[in-house]
Amino acid sequence: SWTFFTSILGFLIVFRAQLAYTRYWEGITLVEQACGVWLNGCSNLVAFCSASPDLLEDVQQFQHLLSRLMSLLICVSMSEISSLPPDEFRPIGLDGLNEVGLEFLDTVTDKQKVVMQWLQRLVVDKARHGVIDIAPPILSRVFQEFSIGIVH
Repeated sequence: SWTFFTSILGFLIVFRAQLAYTRYWEGITLVEQACGVWLNGCSNLVAFCSASPDLLEDVQQFQHLLSRLMSLLICVSMSEISSLPPDEFRPIGLDGLNEVGLEFLDTVTDKQKVVMQWLQRLVVDKARHGVIDIAPPILSRVFQEFSIGIVH
């Protein structure tokens, strides 16, 4: 009976460890996929920026704010799934972000959706002002990339 008990116990331990290992790698894969599609969307936006010398300053401001918002999105996403304290994830910087908006972000539970909305509004605004110089059907691919990342 002792042999039977240790065999069952060994089987359960191995099964449990295998299940945990599988879940770990599934989680890592989903995080990598989300970051990958967000990076792709962000790099597309940088590539779509106007090359007009008249808009150079606006393009640079857009690219800097885009980078900060993407950094903030990744930080709030990682803090949501991590057991670490939220202050362990620091964005590149918060320059150019509205103080009232950041205070609001601290009060909401679903920070990802708020930052994603900020990103989408930024892209729409800059497309209307010519900073992003690409046809709307192609620009819509960026919105698809962002939404795919949120789903993952």
